Amino acid sequence: MLADRLARFTAGLRFEAIPPEVVDSVRLRVLDTLGLALAASRADFAAALLTIVAREQGPCTVLGTDRTASAPLAILANGALAHGLDFDDTHAPSITHASAVIVPTVLALAEGLRLDGRAVITAAVAGYEAITRIGMAASGAFHDRGWHATAVCGPFAAALAAGRCDGLDAPALTAALGIAGSCASGVMEFLEDGSAVKRLHPGWAGHAGALAATLAAAGVTGPATIFEGRFGFYTTFVGKPPDLAPFDTLGRRWETLEVAFKPYPCCHYNHAYLDGALELRAAHAIDATIIDAIECRVPAAQVPIICEPAPTKARPRTTYEAQFSLPFSVAAALAEGRIDIDTYSPSRLGDPRLLTLAAHVRYAIDPASRFPAVFPGHVRVALKDGRVVEARVDNARPARREAIIQKFRANAARALPPARVAELEGGVLELDRVASVVSLLRLCRA
Repeated sequence: MLADRLARFTAGLRFEAIPPEVVDSVRLRVLDTLGLALAASRADFAAALLTIVAREQGPCTVLGTDRTASAPLAILANGALAHGLDFDDTHAPSITHASAVIVPTVLALAEGLRLDGRAVITAAVAGYEAITRIGMAASGAFHDRGWHATAVCGPFAAALAAGRCDGLDAPALTAALGIAGSCASGVMEFLEDGSAVKRLHPGWAGHAGALAATLAAAGVTGPATIFEGRFGFYTTFVGKPPDLAPFDTLGRRWETLEVAFKPYPCCHYNHAYLDGALELRAAHAIDATIIDAIECRVPAAQVPIICEPAPTKARPRTTYEAQFSLPFSVAAALAEGRIDIDTYSPSRLGDPRLLTLAAHVRYAIDPASRFPAVFPGHVRVALKDGRVVEARVDNARPARREAIIQKFRANAARALPPARVAELEGGVLELDRVASVVSLLRLCRA
């Protein structure tokens, strides 16, 4: 049974067995996630999200604020902040935002239990290796059915990560998975009007998983056949049994390394097109005034997410709608030569220069696409002088180590003074040597 397999892997995982490159990857993911949550704590949407901890008291830091909360509510708030800017990492084959679920979960538990950095990394790896495989076992199928894969796969991974922090044995972890699966949910109807609710999904997944682990530790049972059973997760959510192949490499292939850091704060489907658009702009000195038409060749499965309905993709009504708009994002890249947090600020949504150019963006289906194994992009730009230039990007390019660190500095600086940013960076990059994460997380308080 898959639940038992994941539970035994989690219970038996030792820090010493984790390859150094995986340890370093987790350090960077914690750094990236903290920076994103800190930046989001100053965003216009943060106040509404943080009402969930307004009257809470507990041992766990609510990032970027002066508030503390119980572990489950801190996870909910911090996970929502980590995902709030849509700047958090993505595992392409599973189409999951892993860190926004895993990092807030393990940090809150570790702060409450006063665990060291090695315990944080070990629990996080267990979570990363689970969420990626659970999504890969039905790659693309969740989104096709209207489920947000992060939201529905995330509670399992959070249950394992939280259970590992709590020292649960394999039978208790199996029960936690059964409980988490019974409560998993998250639909994608937010795409219809750009609703902000998607920001809650990773936090809700982490919250549910942590509570599942707590309930399992207390003796509550859950079905051990939660994944492959007659009324199990895959049959219920996607109407078919799971692909078992991703689980066969558990402990030998480290999917944690395949989770891609984001260089742009928008839907990861957009990224390869933005890479191509920025390349064309630089190579051919393109600006908005010389563009006649833009065509993007898109995998069919991406169309409902970033291309349709066409009227609202061309004129997005909210920040979230803009972040899920291929026309608006490509137009901004070609017009301005960069994509950053401010690209999607509410004040930019009515920019006539961007909206005029977005109206020139069309899409065509790419039948040869390898999506979702990769996130490709193909952009053709017709210029007013008759030239047609194009760029093909086989897969969205993840940010590199130095760019990730620079991204953290810029994001964290929106909430913390420079000395605190530097101290936090140094501590997280030495996470496996930290005796307790309590001191690190106190640096993240306002």
